[in-house]
Amino acid sequence: MGKLTVLDGGLFTTIQDKGRSGYRKYGVPSSGVMDISAYKKANFLAGNSKNAPVLECTLKGGKYQFNTDATIAITGALMNPGINDNGIEMNTSVKVRAGETLELGFAKKGCRAYVAIRGSWDIDKVMGSCSTFTLGKFGGLNGTPLKKGDQISWQEIPESLEPRTLQNDGIPYYSSKITIEFIPGPEWDQLNDQEKDKFLNSSFRVSSKSNRMGIRLESEKPILMNQVDMKSSGVIPGIIQIPPNGLPIILMKDGQTVGGYPRIGKILDIHLNRIAQVPINGTIKFKEVKDFI
Repeated sequence: MGKLTVLDGGLFTTIQDKGRSGYRKYGVPSSGVMDISAYKKANFLAGNSKNAPVLECTLKGGKYQFNTDATIAITGALMNPGINDNGIEMNTSVKVRAGETLELGFAKKGCRAYVAIRGSWDIDKVMGSCSTFTLGKFGGLNGTPLKKGDQISWQEIPESLEPRTLQNDGIPYYSSKITIEFIPGPEWDQLNDQEKDKFLNSSFRVSSKSNRMGIRLESEKPILMNQVDMKSSGVIPGIIQIPPNGLPIILMKDGQTVGGYPRIGKILDIHLNRIAQVPINGTIKFKEVKDFI
Protein backbone atom coordinates (compact mmCIF):
# COMPACT_ATOMS: atom_id res chain seq x y z
CA MET A 1 0.00 0.00 0.00
CA GLY A 2 1.42 3.38 -1.04
CA LYS A 3 0.60 6.57 0.82
CA LEU A 4 1.41 10.25 0.97
CA THR A 5 0.47 13.06 3.33
CA VAL A 6 -0.30 16.58 2.18
CA LEU A 7 1.86 19.13 3.99
CA ASP A 8 0.71 22.04 1.83
CA GLY A 9 -1.98 21.82 -0.83
CA GLY A 10 -0.63 24.77 -2.82
CA LEU A 11 -2.98 27.43 -4.13
CA PHE A 12 -5.54 25.08 -5.66
CA THR A 13 -4.70 21.39 -6.08
CA THR A 14 -7.42 18.87 -6.84
CA ILE A 15 -7.68 15.23 -7.84
CA GLN A 16 -8.79 14.89 -11.45
CA ASP A 17 -9.04 12.28 -14.19
CA LYS A 18 -10.56 12.39 -17.69
CA GLY A 19 -13.88 13.50 -16.21
CA ARG A 20 -17.51 12.43 -16.29
CA SER A 21 -19.52 11.66 -19.39
CA GLY A 22 -23.24 11.20 -19.81
CA TYR A 23 -24.40 13.39 -16.93
CA ARG A 24 -24.69 16.85 -18.47
CA LYS A 25 -28.40 16.27 -19.06
CA TYR A 26 -28.73 16.18 -15.27
CA GLY A 27 -26.82 19.46 -14.87
CA VAL A 28 -23.52 17.80 -13.91
CA PRO A 29 -20.47 19.20 -15.75
CA SER A 30 -17.79 16.93 -17.16
CA SER A 31 -15.05 18.21 -14.80
CA GLY A 32 -11.75 16.40 -15.33
CA VAL A 33 -8.31 17.74 -16.13
CA MET A 34 -8.05 21.14 -17.81
CA ASP A 35 -5.03 20.10 -19.94
CA ILE A 36 -5.71 16.57 -21.12
CA SER A 37 -2.52 16.39 -23.17
CA ALA A 38 -0.27 17.00 -20.14
CA TYR A 39 -2.45 14.59 -18.13
CA LYS A 40 -2.03 11.75 -20.61
CA LYS A 41 1.72 12.26 -20.72
CA ALA A 42 2.02 12.21 -16.93
CA ASN A 43 0.19 8.88 -16.67
CA PHE A 44 2.23 7.39 -19.52
CA LEU A 45 5.48 8.36 -17.81
CA ALA A 46 4.29 6.86 -14.51
CA GLY A 47 3.12 3.66 -16.20
CA ASN A 48 -0.52 4.18 -15.24
CA SER A 49 -3.74 3.51 -17.12
CA LYS A 50 -5.05 6.26 -19.40
CA ASN A 51 -7.85 7.28 -17.01
CA ALA A 52 -5.88 7.14 -13.76
CA PRO A 53 -6.35 10.11 -11.40
CA VAL A 54 -3.63 12.72 -10.95
CA LEU A 55 -3.02 15.84 -8.92
CA GLU A 56 -3.85 19.00 -10.88
CA CYS A 57 -1.85 21.86 -9.37
CA THR A 58 -2.83 25.42 -10.26
CA LEU A 59 -0.26 28.26 -10.11
CA LYS A 60 1.54 26.77 -7.06
CA GLY A 61 1.92 23.07 -6.49
CA GLY A 62 2.33 22.45 -2.77
CA LYS A 63 4.27 20.02 -0.61
CA TYR A 64 3.76 16.26 -0.13
CA GLN A 65 5.50 13.73 2.12
CA PHE A 66 5.69 10.18 0.84
CA ASN A 67 5.20 7.51 3.50
CA THR A 68 6.33 4.79 1.06
CA ASP A 69 8.54 4.44 -2.00
CA ALA A 70 6.82 5.57 -5.21
CA THR A 71 7.33 6.34 -8.88
CA ILE A 72 5.98 9.69 -10.01
CA ALA A 73 5.94 11.91 -13.10
CA ILE A 74 5.25 15.64 -13.41
CA THR A 75 4.15 17.38 -16.60
CA GLY A 76 2.54 20.68 -17.55
CA ALA A 77 3.44 24.04 -16.02
CA LEU A 78 7.04 24.52 -14.91
CA MET A 79 6.85 24.62 -11.11
CA ASN A 80 10.52 23.81 -10.39
CA PRO A 81 9.77 20.59 -8.48
CA GLY A 82 12.19 19.19 -5.96
CA ILE A 83 12.59 16.28 -3.56
CA ASN A 84 14.06 17.23 -0.18
CA ASP A 85 15.13 20.57 -1.67
CA ASN A 86 16.99 18.91 -4.56
CA GLY A 87 15.60 19.80 -7.98
CA ILE A 88 14.17 17.02 -10.14
CA GLU A 89 13.37 16.83 -13.82
CA MET A 90 9.88 17.17 -15.18
CA ASN A 91 8.54 15.08 -18.07
CA THR A 92 10.28 11.92 -16.87
CA SER A 93 9.62 9.13 -14.39
CA VAL A 94 11.18 9.78 -10.97
CA LYS A 95 11.71 7.58 -7.91
CA VAL A 96 10.65 8.93 -4.52
CA ARG A 97 11.78 7.17 -1.35
CA ALA A 98 9.79 6.69 1.86
CA GLY A 99 10.15 9.75 4.09
CA GLU A 100 11.08 12.10 1.25
CA THR A 101 9.13 15.28 0.49
CA LEU A 102 8.07 16.48 -2.94
CA GLU A 103 7.59 20.23 -3.34
CA LEU A 104 6.32 22.23 -6.30
CA GLY A 105 6.65 26.01 -6.30
CA PHE A 106 4.99 28.80 -8.25
CA ALA A 107 4.54 28.27 -11.98
CA LYS A 108 7.29 29.91 -14.05
CA LYS A 109 5.75 28.90 -17.37
CA GLY A 110 2.17 27.77 -17.82
CA CYS A 111 -0.52 27.60 -15.19
CA ARG A 112 -1.29 23.95 -14.32
CA ALA A 113 1.02 21.03 -13.52
CA TYR A 114 0.06 17.36 -13.26
CA VAL A 115 1.50 14.85 -10.79
CA ALA A 116 0.95 11.18 -11.61
CA ILE A 117 1.80 8.52 -9.01
CA ARG A 118 2.22 4.95 -10.22
CA GLY A 119 -0.51 2.73 -8.79
CA SER A 120 -4.25 2.28 -8.45
CA TRP A 121 -5.46 5.16 -6.27
CA ASP A 122 -7.92 4.50 -3.46
CA ILE A 123 -10.37 7.22 -4.48
CA ASP A 124 -14.09 6.53 -4.67
CA LYS A 125 -15.63 7.26 -8.05
CA VAL A 126 -18.71 9.47 -8.28
CA MET A 127 -20.69 9.02 -11.49
CA GLY A 128 -17.81 7.07 -12.97
CA SER A 129 -15.04 9.55 -12.20
CA CYS A 130 -12.59 10.48 -9.45
CA SER A 131 -12.62 14.13 -10.56
CA THR A 132 -13.17 16.81 -7.94
CA PHE A 133 -16.06 19.18 -8.59
CA THR A 134 -15.65 21.78 -5.85
CA LEU A 135 -18.88 23.67 -6.58
CA GLY A 136 -20.89 20.48 -6.15
CA LYS A 137 -18.66 19.31 -3.27
CA PHE A 138 -18.15 15.81 -4.62
CA GLY A 139 -15.38 13.72 -6.15
CA GLY A 140 -11.71 13.57 -5.18
CA LEU A 141 -11.26 13.95 -1.43
CA ASN A 142 -14.59 15.16 -0.07
CA GLY A 143 -15.13 17.42 -3.08
CA THR A 144 -12.53 19.98 -1.93
CA PRO A 145 -9.03 21.09 -2.93
CA LEU A 146 -6.21 19.32 -1.07
CA LYS A 147 -5.29 20.75 2.32
CA LYS A 148 -2.73 20.08 5.01
CA GLY A 149 -3.25 16.69 6.64
CA ASP A 150 -5.06 15.04 3.74
CA GLN A 151 -3.78 11.60 2.79
CA ILE A 152 -3.84 9.76 -0.52
CA SER A 153 -3.21 6.03 -0.74
CA TRP A 154 -2.83 3.66 -3.65
CA GLN A 155 -2.39 0.00 -4.47
CA GLU A 156 1.11 -0.50 -5.80
CA ILE A 157 1.73 -2.09 -9.20
CA PRO A 158 4.09 -5.05 -8.73
CA GLU A 159 5.64 -4.96 -12.20
CA SER A 160 8.80 -2.88 -12.48
CA LEU A 161 8.82 0.17 -14.75
CA GLU A 162 11.72 1.06 -17.00
CA PRO A 163 12.46 4.81 -16.81
CA ARG A 164 10.42 6.83 -19.28
CA THR A 165 11.21 10.32 -20.59
CA LEU A 166 9.43 12.58 -23.07
CA GLN A 167 11.39 13.64 -26.12
CA ASN A 168 11.83 17.38 -26.58
CA ASP A 169 9.24 17.48 -29.35
CA GLY A 170 6.70 16.07 -26.90
CA ILE A 171 7.17 18.90 -24.41
CA PRO A 172 5.05 21.96 -25.32
CA TYR A 173 6.13 25.55 -24.87
CA TYR A 174 3.64 27.44 -22.71
CA SER A 175 3.30 30.97 -24.00
CA SER A 176 1.61 33.78 -22.09
CA LYS A 177 0.39 35.20 -25.42
CA ILE A 178 -1.68 32.92 -27.63
CA THR A 179 -4.08 33.09 -30.56
CA ILE A 180 -6.89 30.54 -30.55
CA GLU A 181 -9.29 29.52 -33.28
CA PHE A 182 -13.06 29.44 -32.90
CA ILE A 183 -16.14 28.84 -34.99
CA PRO A 184 -19.03 31.34 -34.82
CA GLY A 185 -21.69 30.51 -32.26
CA PRO A 186 -25.49 30.81 -32.41
CA GLU A 187 -25.47 34.48 -31.33
CA TRP A 188 -22.42 35.60 -33.34
CA ASP A 189 -24.56 37.61 -35.72
CA GLN A 190 -26.04 39.59 -32.85
CA LEU A 191 -22.74 41.47 -32.99
CA ASN A 192 -22.60 44.23 -35.59
CA ASP A 193 -19.61 44.40 -37.93
CA GLN A 194 -17.82 46.96 -35.75
CA GLU A 195 -18.08 44.76 -32.65
CA LYS A 196 -17.01 41.66 -34.59
CA ASP A 197 -13.90 43.52 -35.76
CA LYS A 198 -13.23 44.69 -32.20
CA PHE A 199 -13.48 41.12 -30.90
CA LEU A 200 -11.20 39.75 -33.62
CA ASN A 201 -8.56 42.46 -33.25
CA SER A 202 -8.39 42.77 -29.46
CA SER A 203 -5.92 41.16 -27.08
CA PHE A 204 -7.80 40.07 -23.97
CA ARG A 205 -6.08 39.63 -20.60
CA VAL A 206 -6.74 36.57 -18.46
CA SER A 207 -8.41 37.77 -15.26
CA SER A 208 -7.45 36.67 -11.75
CA LYS A 209 -11.14 35.76 -11.40
CA SER A 210 -10.65 32.85 -13.82
CA ASN A 211 -11.13 29.33 -12.49
CA ARG A 212 -12.03 25.82 -13.60
CA MET A 213 -15.56 26.98 -14.46
CA GLY A 214 -14.43 29.61 -16.93
CA ILE A 215 -11.54 31.72 -18.15
CA ARG A 216 -12.62 35.33 -17.64
CA LEU A 217 -11.12 37.91 -19.95
CA GLU A 218 -10.51 41.63 -19.44
CA SER A 219 -10.23 44.50 -21.89
CA GLU A 220 -10.57 48.28 -21.97
CA LYS A 221 -12.94 47.78 -24.90
CA PRO A 222 -15.94 45.62 -23.88
CA ILE A 223 -17.86 43.81 -26.60
CA LEU A 224 -21.25 45.47 -27.06
CA MET A 225 -24.18 43.34 -28.18
CA ASN A 226 -27.65 44.06 -29.43
CA GLN A 227 -30.01 43.61 -26.48
CA VAL A 228 -32.32 40.66 -27.05
CA ASP A 229 -34.29 38.37 -24.77
CA MET A 230 -32.57 35.01 -24.65
CA LYS A 231 -33.65 31.75 -23.08
CA SER A 232 -31.11 29.62 -21.24
CA SER A 233 -29.52 27.25 -23.73
CA GLY A 234 -27.09 24.33 -23.64
CA VAL A 235 -23.37 25.11 -23.34
CA ILE A 236 -20.19 23.02 -23.32
CA PRO A 237 -16.51 23.63 -22.56
CA GLY A 238 -15.02 26.00 -25.12
CA ILE A 239 -18.12 28.15 -25.57
CA ILE A 240 -17.40 31.89 -25.58
CA GLN A 241 -20.08 33.84 -23.74
CA ILE A 242 -20.62 37.59 -23.58
CA PRO A 243 -22.17 38.68 -20.26
CA PRO A 244 -23.78 42.13 -19.81
CA ASN A 245 -20.41 43.76 -18.94
CA GLY A 246 -19.09 42.86 -22.41
CA LEU A 247 -16.07 40.92 -21.11
CA PRO A 248 -15.89 37.43 -22.67
CA ILE A 249 -15.93 34.21 -20.66
CA ILE A 250 -14.57 30.93 -22.05
CA LEU A 251 -16.39 28.05 -20.36
CA MET A 252 -14.10 25.28 -19.10
CA LYS A 253 -14.37 21.83 -17.50
CA ASP A 254 -16.42 22.78 -14.43
CA GLY A 255 -18.63 25.20 -16.36
CA GLN A 256 -22.40 25.06 -16.15
CA THR A 257 -24.41 22.94 -18.59
CA VAL A 258 -26.88 25.70 -19.55
CA GLY A 259 -26.44 29.44 -19.73
CA GLY A 260 -28.34 32.57 -20.59
CA TYR A 261 -25.52 34.69 -22.01
CA PRO A 262 -25.05 35.01 -25.78
CA ARG A 263 -22.77 32.32 -27.22
CA ILE A 264 -20.71 34.09 -29.85
CA GLY A 265 -18.32 31.24 -30.56
CA LYS A 266 -16.92 27.82 -29.77
CA ILE A 267 -13.18 27.30 -29.30
CA LEU A 268 -11.75 24.40 -31.30
CA ASP A 269 -11.06 21.57 -28.86
CA ILE A 270 -7.40 21.41 -29.86
CA HIS A 271 -6.91 24.82 -28.24
CA LEU A 272 -8.50 24.06 -24.86
CA ASN A 273 -5.24 22.64 -23.48
CA ARG A 274 -3.42 25.83 -24.46
CA ILE A 275 -6.04 28.06 -22.85
CA ALA A 276 -5.73 26.09 -19.61
CA GLN A 277 -2.02 26.95 -19.45
CA VAL A 278 -2.26 30.72 -19.98
CA PRO A 279 -1.41 32.42 -16.66
CA ILE A 280 -3.16 35.37 -15.04
CA ASN A 281 -2.49 38.56 -17.07
CA GLY A 282 -1.51 36.47 -20.09
CA THR A 283 -3.23 37.48 -23.32
CA ILE A 284 -5.57 35.69 -25.69
CA LYS A 285 -6.54 36.71 -29.22
CA PHE A 286 -9.24 35.08 -31.31
CA LYS A 287 -9.16 33.93 -34.93
CA GLU A 288 -12.38 32.98 -36.70
CA VAL A 289 -12.46 29.70 -38.63
CA LYS A 290 -15.00 30.10 -41.41
CA ASP A 291 -14.60 26.82 -43.30
CA PHE A 292 -14.67 24.30 -40.48
CA ILE A 293 -15.70 20.72 -41.22
